Amino acid sequence: MGMQRNQRVGRDRRGIGMVLLLGLAVGVAGCGGGEESEPGIARTPKQAASQLESAFASAPPAFRGAADAAAQALRDGKYVEAVESLQTIKASQDVTVNQGLAVHGSLVQLETQLIQAMEAGDPNARAAYDRLRAMKGK
Repeated sequence: MGMQRNQRVGRDRRGIGMVLLLGLAVGVAGCGGGEESEPGIARTPKQAASQLESAFASAPPAFRGAADAAAQALRDGKYVEAVESLQTIKASQDVTVNQGLAVHGSLVQLETQLIQAMEAGDPNARAAYDRLRAMKGK
């Protein structure tokens, strides 16, 4: 009786392992290296900017303006401006899921950029990083 139970538990674990492995394989296959503006975490400032522009293309002018400003600031490495524009968008309750994902992806990319710039000794990056951390705390 106990042996049958152990065999069944072993099969269940293998089944779960196979499902997890399959999920990982699908996830990796879906993470192409292109610069498409798919929702998700942007890998480069250019991709984050493109995601913002795509997500807010049909948004009301105020949101579109803030998204365009954030996109340009990300491309230009203007950290404080990027944080301020993303903060304006994030403060709103009227964003779609796709827009929220684009903002989140941009914030993750911006934080990565800021950490790298701070490590290189950029004092502007420190100020922007502090603002970003304060925004996340809200």
